[in-house]
Amino acid sequence: MRRILILFVVCSLMTQAQVFQKISLEKLSGVEPGDCRLAGMSPDGSYILTTTQTNKGLRRIDLLTGDQTQLTDIQGAGFQPSISTSGRQILFRKVTFDENHMRQTALQLLDLDQRTQKQFRAPAREVRGYQVDMEQNTEKRPCPEVFIEDMQLMVTLDGVTTNISPNGTDEDTRYIWPSLSPDGQRILYYVSGVGAFVCNLEGKDVQFIAHDCRAPQWYDDETIIGMNDRDDSEMLLSSSIVAYSLSGEVQELTDPKAMLMYPQCCAHRGIIACSAANGEVFIIKVEK
Repeated sequence: MRRILILFVVCSLMTQAQVFQKISLEKLSGVEPGDCRLAGMSPDGSYILTTTQTNKGLRRIDLLTGDQTQLTDIQGAGFQPSISTSGRQILFRKVTFDENHMRQTALQLLDLDQRTQKQFRAPAREVRGYQVDMEQNTEKRPCPEVFIEDMQLMVTLDGVTTNISPNGTDEDTRYIWPSLSPDGQRILYYVSGVGAFVCNLEGKDVQFIAHDCRAPQWYDDETIIGMNDRDDSEMLLSSSIVAYSLSGEVQELTDPKAMLMYPQCCAHRGIIACSAANGEVFIIKVEK
């Protein structure tokens, strides 16, 4: 199936210095409006993963051919799935409830080449971070693992887990959306009600990025992409995709009226994928 793209050229919508010199927006055909949200992108930018608003199931969409494959209908699969460096394996959650109606979460490993799925970790009440690369060379130093546990920011390095939580460890300080920079040296995270920050692996050298930088993602080692969404506590009013550089530049990449959310990035291909409030998927092409 060939992919037909509708191309829009958009300019910077903010007056601050530009992060990208060229921007274009493409609507991905074949993804109809409905219960759909972007869940991930392969490291090489060859495919994206979509899920439902309740994180049920995973669908793979090839960005070169437009082909779509339903990978699983498991509940919880769409909540921050982890894709291996090669893109061949996907680690995702499986949510169930035991006889006492207590929530249990297991980890499932999906192999796209072998077309197999197996349990990677048994069901448990608490599931710690799992942003490790299943295919990494074990002779090399393992990649740091960053994750949230009890709303605190945790780092595991060389088998040792540390609570770094740079903004405090009190119960009112809640950390979400953690991720490791491409070079593995810095951590991006969001504090609920406060904003997005970057720190080093020890939780030091903290840098505030922005309050309105939700669901933040690394584009490259110096650039962060987030969403600026606004609502009235009942309905979404607007949402735009915004780029931030660590040196202070800010650039709005999409019109807030388009209501685009949940960015996923691939600097290698110069693309940022995002989903609209109505379930459509868009690809932003950028160039520095």
